[in-house]
Amino acid sequence: MRVCNRFTEDKKKNGPVSDPANPLCQCGKKKSRHEPPYHQNNDSSEPWSAETHTLKSPTRSYGEIQFVGAAGWGQEKLRKFVRVDYETKPETLMELIQKQWKLGQPKLLISVTGGAKNFKLNSNLKNVFRKGLIKAALSTDAWIISGGSNSGVMKYVGEAVRDYAIAEGGSATTRRIVAIGIATWGILDQQEALTMDKGSKLLSRPASYRMDQQEQTGPVRLDPNHTHFILVDDGTTGKFGKEIKLRSDLEKQISEQKVTPENDERLNIPTVCVVVEGGPNTIQTVKEAVENGTPCLIINGSGRAANILAYAFDNCRTSDNKPGKYFSRDVRGKIEKRLRKAFKDRASDLLNMIEECIKEPSLINVYKLDAGRGVSTDIDGAILDALLRAQKGNCIDQLQLAMVWKRVDVAKTKIFTDDNNLMMAKLNNSVRYAIEHDLPNFLELFIENGVSMKDYLTEKELTILYRGIKPTSLLSCMLKEKNEKKDGGYNVTLWMIGQIIQQLTMDTYEPLYLSDEERFNQEYPLTSVSEKKVHRESDNSDHCGCSSQLFAILDHNIQKSEKWKKIMPQFHPIRELFLYAILLNRQEMARMLWERIDEPIAAALTASKMLKAMAGKEFDQDQKKSMMKHAENFEELAIGVLKECYDPGEDRTNIYNMMRRELPNWGQATCLTMAVQAQNRKFIAQSAVQNLLTKMWMGKISNENNYWKLWLYMFCPLMVAFNDSLMEDKHRERCQRNAVTANKPDDSGGIGDGHEMEMVEVDSEGAPHPTMADCKQGNGDLDNRDSGQRLSVLRRLVLFYNAPIIKFRLNVVAYLAFLFLFSFIILTEFEEERVTWKEWFLIGWVVTLYMEEFRQIAHGESNCWKDRLYHWINDFWNMIDLATLLLFGIGVALRAIPGMFGPARIILALDLIGFHMRLLQSFFVSERLGPKLIMIARMMKDLLFFVCILAVFLISYGIASQAIMFPNVTDPLSIFKGIFYKAYFQMYGELFLEDIQPEVCTLDDPCPEYSWMGILLLSFYMMLSNVLLLNLLIAMFSNTFSNVQENTDELWKFQRYEVLKEYFNRPAIPPPLILISLIKSFVRFCIKICNCSCCPSCTSPELKTFPEEGKVKELVLWEKNKADDYIVKENSKHNMEDRVQTISVMMEKLLGNSDRLSKMEPQLVRTNKAMEWIMKSLIANKLSSGEEPPDMEHIDSGSGGQ
Repeated sequence: MRVCNRFTEDKKKNGPVSDPANPLCQCGKKKSRHEPPYHQNNDSSEPWSAETHTLKSPTRSYGEIQFVGAAGWGQEKLRKFVRVDYETKPETLMELIQKQWKLGQPKLLISVTGGAKNFKLNSNLKNVFRKGLIKAALSTDAWIISGGSNSGVMKYVGEAVRDYAIAEGGSATTRRIVAIGIATWGILDQQEALTMDKGSKLLSRPASYRMDQQEQTGPVRLDPNHTHFILVDDGTTGKFGKEIKLRSDLEKQISEQKVTPENDERLNIPTVCVVVEGGPNTIQTVKEAVENGTPCLIINGSGRAANILAYAFDNCRTSDNKPGKYFSRDVRGKIEKRLRKAFKDRASDLLNMIEECIKEPSLINVYKLDAGRGVSTDIDGAILDALLRAQKGNCIDQLQLAMVWKRVDVAKTKIFTDDNNLMMAKLNNSVRYAIEHDLPNFLELFIENGVSMKDYLTEKELTILYRGIKPTSLLSCMLKEKNEKKDGGYNVTLWMIGQIIQQLTMDTYEPLYLSDEERFNQEYPLTSVSEKKVHRESDNSDHCGCSSQLFAILDHNIQKSEKWKKIMPQFHPIRELFLYAILLNRQEMARMLWERIDEPIAAALTASKMLKAMAGKEFDQDQKKSMMKHAENFEELAIGVLKECYDPGEDRTNIYNMMRRELPNWGQATCLTMAVQAQNRKFIAQSAVQNLLTKMWMGKISNENNYWKLWLYMFCPLMVAFNDSLMEDKHRERCQRNAVTANKPDDSGGIGDGHEMEMVEVDSEGAPHPTMADCKQGNGDLDNRDSGQRLSVLRRLVLFYNAPIIKFRLNVVAYLAFLFLFSFIILTEFEEERVTWKEWFLIGWVVTLYMEEFRQIAHGESNCWKDRLYHWINDFWNMIDLATLLLFGIGVALRAIPGMFGPARIILALDLIGFHMRLLQSFFVSERLGPKLIMIARMMKDLLFFVCILAVFLISYGIASQAIMFPNVTDPLSIFKGIFYKAYFQMYGELFLEDIQPEVCTLDDPCPEYSWMGILLLSFYMMLSNVLLLNLLIAMFSNTFSNVQENTDELWKFQRYEVLKEYFNRPAIPPPLILISLIKSFVRFCIKICNCSCCPSCTSPELKTFPEEGKVKELVLWEKNKADDYIVKENSKHNMEDRVQTISVMMEKLLGNSDRLSKMEPQLVRTNKAMEWIMKSLIANKLSSGEEPPDMEHIDSGSGGQ
């Protein structure tokens, strides 16, 4: 802060009217306001200047302001402010703004200058200015700098911020609307309220700045709607414009900062000067801005200086010999005349300043605010246009600006035009910026305009993108967790990303990055400042929920190739970027890339699975919800494309093959298995998937077989051999007819090409039957179509008994026989003295069940035994199997121990209950019984929670009643019976009143003490347990039933897959004869271990098909076309919704103007009557034109107001 220390009388202003005892100093203060030591001046003739006549001292004006009595929301918010010296270095101010005020860094600086005194703008023009200014600030994360006072253009800026804050509920600061007011300290009102007392280090409370006092003519007030204030002090009072130099230097300092300091880019923060109205200082500000290379936007029509500058620029001429523009003599005279009229004596100097400005025409832009003709474009567009013009045709810098502002509309209309010949090969840095900063609209724009992602996204570039992720992201945390056991290093490789993808999907998923360790585990040196900074932040970061260990690489000793390999055939750039977006949970970018993927259903299902797995690892609840919502959106996309593919009038074979086909680009998985792994129940419940499951459930058995016929065929194999039960039997003659048709002579008398003349017949489901080529070659186990072959008896039996439905029926029948045998033995022939052959047969049967469970674990989908066992044990029915088999083993073991026959019988009897419960799984096949089992399972969970609540009441009542009526009992059995036994059965109505109030008492069975208290406790207990708790249980069951009832069909359809998978993989022979199949599989397994090639491979059957390459291309193209159709429909639907919303907004605006129209109606009526009276008066005085007056519609006087 500065204080005048040499009083210098201002003789020009100290006239005869002034007080000679208290003259005015040239600093603007009276002599009495100077401290006594500063009243003396040894050289009073020396002109006053801030450098020589002021004393500098530390500021005592800083902190926060609370505006009291401000309109709107200003009084509720605290504003930062500081009083600084006019010679303060701009670097110091930047440190204050960024470190103390923590404003970060803007992506655009909008400097608003103009009239400091109040002036009027047309209401339409004022609205355009406010909305355009805020829109530009919001869309570009800009700072707004103005004079900060509550008058003139600064007041309009503050009102714009206030209106936006009110519209957003007073949360403007959350959207980073930063409005910095830079004002002269000496012109401000209430300076004492902003200054702390001497000796104080901080304001004890926010400074109260009152806005409800009567405004004085001299000092000006701060605007309450600006967010920060810098008050410039040079020791003067009442003198304007002292902040101009410091403001210009600060704006220049900001403009020299990099837009994105984390990237080594050349683009500085763009700055634009918006000129509204204004005086001589405004023209000086524009001149300094042009000298600093800052583009200026002149708002024509706002008044005074802005109108003069706009007129001068519009009427200047281009010189052929000199750069810039100049004025003609006539125009120069008109400008000087306007300047003299507006600013009098300073006209000549101001004219020279204007001439300096037009020498840089690219920095001067005029925007016409013409309310009469309407506004052609928004002011925010004009601001951005001015900044683009300042780049002087450098398209790359213009594009970078548009990306920093996130304004893809500017890039489309101003940069990617026919006039600009952009070299797409030079946009690699821009593409990387768009990907790293999550700008999907720009990435889409690049792709649509011919940027080759295949040339851009090499494996090295993708590694760099992954290496640049934020250290606080979930992916970064997972990478650190992976590297905890590694030694040193900090690089990220695609091999590590592949491990993450496999972890998020399933261990049988084979990512491309894990296919070649030498290729995808390569490291690269840090090539840029940004990459090095990212890794420094990663090393120092400890914000992850997973782990805070340093990055490590998998293996330092891996051999590296000398030359980097270009994109390989398996490396698809769009797919790799899609996985990148999914791993970082970037929804819009992932959706945009998904629309360009060749296998959209597989991509959507994979994304859903990964996002759900990521949500399970995320600790932030908002991020978790976002990931789950994102996963649901991708499931809906997969369903949408599936429905588009499942057209009843088209071939359904394609969709069946698409669902079961192994997908090399998606980890060798299938759409079906990925949907199951992702728990996408809605997808599995679709008609297309359910029909596929039904076909797979039937196997090669024809759908024309009725229910009972299959039972008959199942028990009579000879009928299978000689009856029509398979698909080939129903259409045996089709291939022959195709052959006959192919050999028919054509119209020319020759024999046509068989493939050209082939007829394809379609079955009842719309699936074509195989052609002659299909009839000549075998099909996989999952080919449910008619092969056209004449099958042998053995082949017919194999196909029939390998159908999952037949396996299921045989296993159910065998299990019923097992239960009958077990029940018969435990009821009639379970003797201690001897073991019957039936019991030995039962034990052998259970041994085969043991072996079958082991086979299920061995044939699990996981690659390692640990994961197979984990997935197996997590299945509820497998847990029951394990429990029943272990109990059976324990029972048999106890039976062999002398004296343990009784416990063995009890254990085996209880075990039989478990075996009977295991039969419930077979009910899942039934469409009626399956959903009921799901309801029972959900209700069991409710029952467990209810038991916990009930236990509290039961135990508390039991202990209290036992202690009151039967004190000092030491027998544990009696205590247990009194606490648990009686209390539990009393809940069901067995009250034990004979124990509470016995008729006869003895020494061995004494009467209970305080029996009346026992009756009282019992009554309360019965009321709580029978009335309250049991009704609560019923309500819980009803609620569960209603909730599950809506989704039972969906849940049951999802469970069908599990049953299908189990019986698809099971041997055709049920236990106990399954031992034959198990021995055969074990022998093949041993041969495989020995690497013997004399025996065929013993791989377990899989729910997938392997079409030929040509067929795969057809399927991919067909699926992509269907996905495009779906996307077009969805876009048109959203466009229609946007149009409806726009129309509704317009209607609301029209309805909002109804009051205005109703007020205008009576005014128009009065005007019409006045015009009619004028015409009559002119005719009566013979002053009319002689022509007949025009016909005027009669107006009911009662319809308008007077």
